[in-house]
Amino acid sequence: MKLIKNVTLFGKTVDIAVEDGKIVEIGKIEGEGLDFGGAKIYPGLIDIHSHGCIGYDSSVATPEEIYTMADWQLAHGITTWYPTTMTVAAEDLVRAMNIELDVGHGATMPGFHMEGPFINKKYKGAQNESFVIPPSLELVERCKNVKLVTVAPEIEGAIEFIENCPAVVAIGHTDCDYDTAVRAFRAGAKSITHTFNCMPGIHHRAPGPIPAGAEEGAYAQLICDGIHIHPSVVRALYKLYGADRIVLISDSIHATAVGDGEYVFGGLPVVVKDGICRTMGGNLSGSTTNLFDCVKKAISFGIPEWDAVKMATETPAALMGLNKGKIEVGYDADFIIVDEDFNLIKAIARGEL
Repeated sequence: MKLIKNVTLFGKTVDIAVEDGKIVEIGKIEGEGLDFGGAKIYPGLIDIHSHGCIGYDSSVATPEEIYTMADWQLAHGITTWYPTTMTVAAEDLVRAMNIELDVGHGATMPGFHMEGPFINKKYKGAQNESFVIPPSLELVERCKNVKLVTVAPEIEGAIEFIENCPAVVAIGHTDCDYDTAVRAFRAGAKSITHTFNCMPGIHHRAPGPIPAGAEEGAYAQLICDGIHIHPSVVRALYKLYGADRIVLISDSIHATAVGDGEYVFGGLPVVVKDGICRTMGGNLSGSTTNLFDCVKKAISFGIPEWDAVKMATETPAALMGLNKGKIEVGYDADFIIVDEDFNLIKAIARGEL
């Protein structure tokens, strides 16, 4: 048994005992352990939408590069990570999503997020339309590690695909109207991919997918980097969906932690300038942030600290069916320890102190 000593949880100083990667006791516990001097402890962050970092792209990375990215994610407070692919050739997706994921170090990887290729070319954003195809259950079944799939529900065959897909389905890169979005959610879709980006906005006579998701109990993924979404809209969505149904995401790309310059992302040239990534046509193309910094941004926008953390821990865990996101006995021993200003002190995955 391992002990985390002297951490502040919900305003109370406690110790936490960990065994076999699970939380087994919380309270005042006798014994020696890793002492954090009263620093705050939260569940480890869960990023369900990150394309890469430190020069590596999840769509084309080798297994070793994926594992290196997992180490980087953990060092930055993300204890669970879903590598996210782009719209690339089907064989590249199959190769990427059939690697060994349980490697015992870095952020845990329950599976992949397949963001393309089942999207609407009109709202392709930074995706490569040359590889857009109709929804295919056969392709999903060939990708053994896919756990989340983005699909545009208005394209032919999408509703049947949603009804039968073994992975969690999100709608995104879509031109769907309100009624089609409602059908998609009632067919089994559970989330909206990077809400507001690459989809119709909210109009008083054509409400579109965002109000449909709010009414149908869906989750809303939100890039909270201060670039993709204005702080006022972050606050508005928080009031509409609440912390129980907003999932903060980074949408980070391989240029994250590398710097400005020209890159190839998903087979297309992009430019990063002042930390902002765009296609040659000017579309935003993912972010160069990480989920921990997105949580800090949300707090700076006026979201209460615990709710901001919840939207990156408990809420994505609920969406993806994970035994994570809470500091309670029986849950996975994934933690972040932060100071009073929400600066990261240490991230712990699998109870590995």
